[in-house]
Amino acid sequence: MHTLTSKRVAKFARDFGFEGPESELFERYVAANYLFQYLRDDVDSIERSILGGGSDEGIDIGAVIVNGQLVFEPEEVDELISEQTANSAKVIFIQAKTSESYDSKLIAKFLHGVEAVTKYGMKPGSIALPPRLVDVGNLIDRIAENGDKFQDSRIPCELYYVTTSSNDGKSVQGELQITEALDRIRGIGAYAEGLKLRTHGHEELAAKQKERYGPQNIQFNFEKRQTIPATERVSEAYIGLVSAMEVMKLLKDESGDIRPGIFDDNVRLDLGSQNPVNRRIMDTLQSGEREHFPFLNNGLTIIATDLRGLGDRFFISGYQIVNGGQTSHQLIRWSESNEIRNAPHLMGDVWIPVKIVSSRDPGVRTSVAIATNLQTAIGSTDIQASSQVAKDVEEYFAQSGTDGLRYERQNRGAALEFARTRVVTTPELNRAVAATLFGESSRAIGSPKDLEVEGSFVWGEYPVETYYYAAWIIYRIDRYFARTPESTVLKAAKYHIAMVVSVLVNPEFIAMFEAADIEGTSKKLKKPKGLKFRVMEKPLSEQIEAAIVTAAELAADAFKAPLSEGRSLRKDDVRSRRSQEVLLEKAKAAAKPTS
Repeated sequence: MHTLTSKRVAKFARDFGFEGPESELFERYVAANYLFQYLRDDVDSIERSILGGGSDEGIDIGAVIVNGQLVFEPEEVDELISEQTANSAKVIFIQAKTSESYDSKLIAKFLHGVEAVTKYGMKPGSIALPPRLVDVGNLIDRIAENGDKFQDSRIPCELYYVTTSSNDGKSVQGELQITEALDRIRGIGAYAEGLKLRTHGHEELAAKQKERYGPQNIQFNFEKRQTIPATERVSEAYIGLVSAMEVMKLLKDESGDIRPGIFDDNVRLDLGSQNPVNRRIMDTLQSGEREHFPFLNNGLTIIATDLRGLGDRFFISGYQIVNGGQTSHQLIRWSESNEIRNAPHLMGDVWIPVKIVSSRDPGVRTSVAIATNLQTAIGSTDIQASSQVAKDVEEYFAQSGTDGLRYERQNRGAALEFARTRVVTTPELNRAVAATLFGESSRAIGSPKDLEVEGSFVWGEYPVETYYYAAWIIYRIDRYFARTPESTVLKAAKYHIAMVVSVLVNPEFIAMFEAADIEGTSKKLKKPKGLKFRVMEKPLSEQIEAAIVTAAELAADAFKAPLSEGRSLRKDDVRSRRSQEVLLEKAKAAAKPTS
């Protein structure tokens, strides 16, 4: 592996708490960087996007995005498109190799895998595939069958072959086996025109990593501007007019794609070309009244980490368009229309109101983003996290050492400075406690919002180590999934598995879970004599590791019917209370009495 890339992967693994062979860490590193705008460093999403391991057909990473969100189940597609008439979709396939060269045979294998998944998506069951690829195929199928609800008649698709090479691999792209493989994929007719293979080396990979912090050093002209006085926390600020031609430099990269992540802090997704407001924007742009655009439109508000000016020429880095997302997308559509192809000079005749604030202070950036959109409401989990119990739990977690866990009680806008696999948020802790301490695994899976209400049973005067116990079991189950790729088909049943683990190490829970007596269990937890919760002690920690293996086997047996379809479990397969009861019965049979 390229030396600098190797060091970056090692640091990434330390920061996130990932373990395993370098090749697997590289896959996660690539997924985190290439899919950053969709998964935003969420550990579970990174893990779920990895398809490598076993019979992966050459595809290491697969992502299906609907309306800007990663989806993993067909039902999630249905939910996202149910309330909108114009929707967007995208499929991304990546092969990640630590090699410093491009292997045409491996590239051909990767493209063959994409071809197989796509054929499955067009006709489910037509090809035998491993479960993780079946999952992706089913998502493509769901998007295709709802084609009338999507803006594009065919699905946009991106293909990446990522290495640590010192060159961009353009030479290998012309080889016959690769061009023929691409032609076969295009011939299926599922993907949008212009499908191509992008071969990336360490320079392109490094550029992707920089995109995590927003576009870097983008040049544009800002000649019609007025300076807004700076403050202690705002380094520079301007308000004025920027031509549509110059605004496009901020919106799209050299390849014509929308710059990744520039709308992440915007509260609204693109509402589509048929939205009434967006139609009026386009009507103005396409009319003889376009010179009045700055009087009719509020324009863009941009937050940047760095802004440098040299006369009218400016360089901007790490920026977000926090207001003006609809205007931006309509400008992009207009720039791609036949009108502009025939008369590109029109882009220079339209002026867009723009306000730019440059600050490295996260508080300023957040307050501007909120003020220009909607005030952020105080969430129910924020109320839970403000309790004294939550503060005590946070302190206890903090004392668990470098190999322990951390509880992120307050939303900092970014994760704690700790390995992210070991950081637990309030919603995650709610679900862990419900499953492991109350046996309410079906509620943790199907109705997690019910656990967030003020006065929820999950937050009581229980010993702080009970919360750590619950979080630790979930953490170790996640690590089990990470090191055994074949087990990831069970992920949807994670909280059922956690309940079973808790019963196996604390058989006293069986009667309590069977009775489903929340009040009685709460009383017992306040004085938990006979129950074992100190997972920092080696005997209990080892018991939990062994119990996870057993619990996974019991779950595989309980859900063998949906698994026999050759796909991963889905929420609908596991969310019922009956599933919880079946697993509890199996756990009861497997539990050994304490000595």
